[in-house]
Amino acid sequence: MVFRFTIHGEQVTISIKPGALSVMFDTREVITCDRGGRLWVLTRNGRTYRRGLNGHLLEKYHAGDGLIRRRVGDAEAAELIDSAAARMASLRDSLAKEAAIRAAANGNGALEELLTLIERASHFDAAAHVADRKAFEQVYDPVGILPPDQYMAVVVQATEGCSFNTCTFCDFYRGRRFRIKSSDEFRMHTRAVRAFLGDSILLRRSIFLGEANALAAPTRRLEAFMQIAREEIGDLPIHAFLDGFTGSRKTASEYARLGMLGLKRVSIGMESGHDPLLTFVQKPSSAADIVATVTELKQAGIAVSVIVLIGLGGDRFAAGHVADTVALLNRLPLGSGDIVYFSTLSERANAPYAVQIRAAGIRPLNDAELREQRQAIVERLNFSSPGPQIATYDIHEFIY
Repeated sequence: MVFRFTIHGEQVTISIKPGALSVMFDTREVITCDRGGRLWVLTRNGRTYRRGLNGHLLEKYHAGDGLIRRRVGDAEAAELIDSAAARMASLRDSLAKEAAIRAAANGNGALEELLTLIERASHFDAAAHVADRKAFEQVYDPVGILPPDQYMAVVVQATEGCSFNTCTFCDFYRGRRFRIKSSDEFRMHTRAVRAFLGDSILLRRSIFLGEANALAAPTRRLEAFMQIAREEIGDLPIHAFLDGFTGSRKTASEYARLGMLGLKRVSIGMESGHDPLLTFVQKPSSAADIVATVTELKQAGIAVSVIVLIGLGGDRFAAGHVADTVALLNRLPLGSGDIVYFSTLSERANAPYAVQIRAAGIRPLNDAELREQRQAIVERLNFSSPGPQIATYDIHEFIY
């Protein structure tokens, strides 16, 4: 539903969608809020600010030929959110007062819905933002990372931490013990998530069963978790992470049972098809594990996304990384509905990988070499038609 108004000489276009309200001013400022009133995206002066449910703001803008991304500090975030709330409050007051606009609207019911949504957004100021962030922290452990296709999921944390947590390049779950929640504990958590989201849930497209390797839980526990998630959150498709080593321990019939409960796609961090490199970075899986896991999932009718780390192992492992990753990807039964993600290695501040490669005398690849490595893999892929989607997984884009 689209409304167009002229308010104090300014053209304003308002769009109501099932999950969000978007207001475009003729200054090219755009404010988008979810139906709970939470600010989601603010576009202003050529810069875009996206707010996560966790209260973090990510700024993006183009400078020269590059894309700049940065996390916005608390004080600046408060100013931006206050200004957006004030803009919505002014819009609310203008719409409520002008009888001519009311008469020109597409019926009183539509206008009342519009005014209700704008009213909610007008109250989401800096103070509400801070309170909302604290509420998030009461409901969730930190959400480390998600696949790009799941940034708009409802995350429910059936497990905590990572089941092996040894990969030298990853620090998302450092210092956190792996634990599987009880069914009662998980139900309490999902109810708290649902209460926290309120009408904001209408913007969410799926359920992501967290955390790093939730599908490592026994199948019967997973069946209970998925049933609870659908009962408490809604009838949405379910996604999850899985590692090849753990995944190979379940059969196609077990995955099929999970598929009947809504499991749609599983994301697997294969990283590389080169076993010596996987051993070097202390990832407890092999190319054979990936083949076994993906084969069982596909036989069960469940889609997969596999993640390749470009640049992993630097110059020493580059040739083997390319050759064996190509060979592994071409062995996998991937097709329409599946995704091959290419993620450029980002050296995490608290991960031991940087120290590890320096000690081993390994040189990180430069930007040109990283691009060449991805191209070398992609050019040699030989999937049947229709094949999987080839996509970029940029962890700097992640905010939940």
